[in-house]
Amino acid sequence: MPKFGETSRSRLDTCHPDLQRICERVITVFDFSVLEGERTLELQQKYFKEGKSKLDGVSQKSKHQSKPSNAVDIAPYPIDFNEKEKARARFYHLAGYMFMAAAQLKADGVITHELRWGGDWDSDKDFADQNFDDLPHFELA
Repeated sequence: MPKFGETSRSRLDTCHPDLQRICERVITVFDFSVLEGERTLELQQKYFKEGKSKLDGVSQKSKHQSKPSNAVDIAPYPIDFNEKEKARARFYHLAGYMFMAAAQLKADGVITHELRWGGDWDSDKDFADQNFDDLPHFELA
């Protein structure tokens, strides 16, 4: 059974308890790494300047900037980003596990938030209508 490594665990610990519970459920059946939880203003501004985020961190704050973080970035493990279509399919697979876990935990009264994914910002299940894909990104809605 997969489990979090020390780095993933410490990053996840910066996240809202609902995100922690969802990720803890998913890791039991699907291996993934936690890339980032809480984010500093400086890092948010760097990502904005590099085009990795649409939010500047000041006039528009990222959910990563809250304490605890209301967002988490995760990636399937292992993953080869050079194989774009295969990597995309693995992110879709991971997203399915995340949404299933969130739905079950919410129905059981364990968490109180819905989940939004950076691969389907408008939550319409049409992954081709996004103007900014952020496949590793999950946030509380």
